[in-house]
Amino acid sequence: MHKKTELERQIKAYNLQSKLAYLAKKDEERRPFRHLPKQFSKGILIGNIAIVPKKMDSTRFVYIIADMVDARIIHKDICLKQTAILLAHYLADGRNPPEEIRKMDDHFASKIFEIKNFKRFLRMAQQDGDDSNEFIYENKLRETNRLADTIKHRIQSHFDSTFRINSTK
Repeated sequence: MHKKTELERQIKAYNLQSKLAYLAKKDEERRPFRHLPKQFSKGILIGNIAIVPKKMDSTRFVYIIADMVDARIIHKDICLKQTAILLAHYLADGRNPPEEIRKMDDHFASKIFEIKNFKRFLRMAQQDGDDSNEFIYENKLRETNRLADTIKHRIQSHFDSTFRINSTK
């Protein structure tokens, strides 16, 4: 015969089973999505939506979002993992993701491209000893990095509020 643990005895003694069931139901209602992510060999599966990383360059990945049931790519070249997770959760629930998230991710990708170019131009100006262009590209690089950080912060804030991270509830 199965011995009851102390916790099981307390649950029964204080009639907590219905209270715990009620709390579990309330927690389920508060959750923004019903699908839990699962790791698989190529990436993450959320419902029937897969997030697969693809190497973009030596330091960065982009993410592909695919419907595994329909065997089709829904989004490709998503820059930030937070964006990919948000999009995948909305799609797994059969909901349309907010368009602003995808637009912010595209804007972030363009800033990454600009950062790479400004770094290249800065190196060329330094090699040529061109102080005025070096100054210009340092400032452009600094400003573009600031803009990229701002965009990333906005996406992270949307991610945090969607999944109630750091919430006091």
